[in-house]
Amino acid sequence: MKIGIVSYGLYVPENFETSTEVATKAGLTPEEVIALGIEHKFMPAQDDQPVTMAVKAANQAFERAKGIKPTDVDVVIWTGEEYKDYIAQTASIRLQEEVGCHNAWAFDLVDQGVTSILGLRVARDLMVGDASVNTILLAGGTRNVDLVDYANPATRFLLAASASGGAILLKRDHDENLLMGTTFIVDSEMADEVYVPGGGTEIPFDPENLDSELMFFQVTHPKVVFDYLTQRWPVALTEVVKRVHPDRSPNYLALRHLCPADRKQVLAQLKVKPEWSVSLSKWGHHGPNDVIISLELGLSSGAIQDGAFVVLASGGIGFTYAAALIRWGRVK
Repeated sequence: MKIGIVSYGLYVPENFETSTEVATKAGLTPEEVIALGIEHKFMPAQDDQPVTMAVKAANQAFERAKGIKPTDVDVVIWTGEEYKDYIAQTASIRLQEEVGCHNAWAFDLVDQGVTSILGLRVARDLMVGDASVNTILLAGGTRNVDLVDYANPATRFLLAASASGGAILLKRDHDENLLMGTTFIVDSEMADEVYVPGGGTEIPFDPENLDSELMFFQVTHPKVVFDYLTQRWPVALTEVVKRVHPDRSPNYLALRHLCPADRKQVLAQLKVKPEWSVSLSKWGHHGPNDVIISLELGLSSGAIQDGAFVVLASGGIGFTYAAALIRWGRVK
């Protein structure tokens, strides 16, 4: 069965921060911020809510699609962040309504920074298992930047967090941009090392904690996380790419945002030239939308040609990793 990407969409806010502005807020030098891979990052305005941004990205995906309308969609899947407009709202249903996918059914996925790739896997499995599912919309927004305390040195690795919306439109029997496979890695021993303590059932919202550190990402064991990010993080990203495309280096690697040192290590291990994988240092980190942004940059720069083997690769806190292999262009 051929399952291909028909189109994709992106939305990024107009507001942004430079490395100098981030440095001022974080108590760092601009050079230290640039070493984190942050030259520029996108910041949300009040109207840039996760679902709102996802709707804008989805609308662009339909504008780019050839002959596919929102009413043709059979399933809408939210592939944005867990932190969204409202608590306990099924974002995919609101997205479905606003985009006009009135004939679809909908549900939310949550898998931190790899949810777009998980969405590709679930979409493929739905089409394989259900003959009535022919067209699927993946869309989601992120503004986890709201949850990052710039002054907390233990969460410095999250400073690149940005805001955006992303969408992917997939179709059965589409002979372009074929989804060839996906793979996943989870390091479950790290499950409770990075999270936002406040606002859940363990520590509910309370007048005394609304403006406290409990409402931002915290690290349970800073040294454990530091050692993990130093030793395991780039290795796991390399491993997940090799699993999905083991025989040779990809023609283009749509890689999540990384600091320059980690990015250099991953590319070297995979024998990927820098021009085969555009850096996101001028974009920031957009969670599950990183791979869509990198795909857009690869296409606009000409790095991705018809017939290219493109790997989308990402990782997120938890810690979880994912990769998807796409044969880009028309497949005869």
